[in-house]
Amino acid sequence: MGISLGLTHVGRAEPKKLKPLRILILGGTAFLGPHQIKHALARGHKITTFTRGQTEPTVNREVFERVESLIGDRNDNLDALEGRKWDAVIDNSATYPRWVKQTTDILKENVDTYLFTSTLSVHASFEKKGLTEDDPVAITEDPTVEDMKYYGALKALSEDVTRKAFGKRAIIVRPHLIVGPGDRTDRWTYWPVRISEGGEVLAPGHPDRPAQYIDVKDLAEFNIRLIENRAAGTYSVVGPISPFSMAEMLYGIRAVVSNSVSFTWVDQDFLMENDVAPWREMTAWMPSGGKRDGFSSFNNFRAVSAGLTFRPLAETARSTLDWWATLPKDRRATPKAGLARKKEKRVLDKWHNRR
Repeated sequence: MGISLGLTHVGRAEPKKLKPLRILILGGTAFLGPHQIKHALARGHKITTFTRGQTEPTVNREVFERVESLIGDRNDNLDALEGRKWDAVIDNSATYPRWVKQTTDILKENVDTYLFTSTLSVHASFEKKGLTEDDPVAITEDPTVEDMKYYGALKALSEDVTRKAFGKRAIIVRPHLIVGPGDRTDRWTYWPVRISEGGEVLAPGHPDRPAQYIDVKDLAEFNIRLIENRAAGTYSVVGPISPFSMAEMLYGIRAVVSNSVSFTWVDQDFLMENDVAPWREMTAWMPSGGKRDGFSSFNNFRAVSAGLTFRPLAETARSTLDWWATLPKDRRATPKAGLARKKEKRVLDKWHNRR
């Protein structure tokens, strides 16, 4: 595998500005939405959001002064959407197919393009490396079930509802782990924050294990580009553009901090024996072999061909750290993911003393 720290911006020139579009975003105040809104406004589009009015954005707050805000609930109050027309809809907030059915029933005659934000977790299996948009998706015996343990299957059913309602006007976007400023899960954020603290950092498994993610700004820009181009279809949205390892990711993040840092690569079997959980504690990492061997090796050819671009890893890491520093102290003291420092030290001590 060639060395690539993700420091080269790969992409195309921004397409020529089109006539302003009226875009409705279902959701819009959490993580992805504020970045979509900022980019869309910069492109000259007009934005309406539909939310419950309960989530305050932690990034790009200033753009919401230029946004029309509709209040309702995907579960049982869609009155604000009745009788309105938009050029495009971005559905960021639906998990259940029922929610998508309710909104597409209202909007399919009043909207040209419907973009549904899905997930790469829709796939039926992750053993295969190089999964594409055409590989099988998960299913559930009861399509009416609303239980998050069937998350992948529910998203796959929601995709089907979107396609049935909008046909060749439907855009399905399947992101990998979304990272960057505004992330409320703290999953990828763990690495820039931990590395910036310096010292000995526990690194998972083999350094050459593949890693993938998508910067939230790259995803947001791609969403708007697809709508502008009316580029119907299904897209696996994942970066970087070429094969990329955990070592390249961690050392690339280290390049933007000034503290002294050393990485200790701990065997994946040892991590499992010591109850270090992939993805939740060792974030953005899955062990090799087994049912998720291909989870960091998705094929992104179709999305790149449609205009997906990638900003440098250094920019993603730096902007994540800058955003993290703006959060309240108590929020930063209780991250939602990552390996607790005491547990990290305990596992490292056992690793060094294993003989």
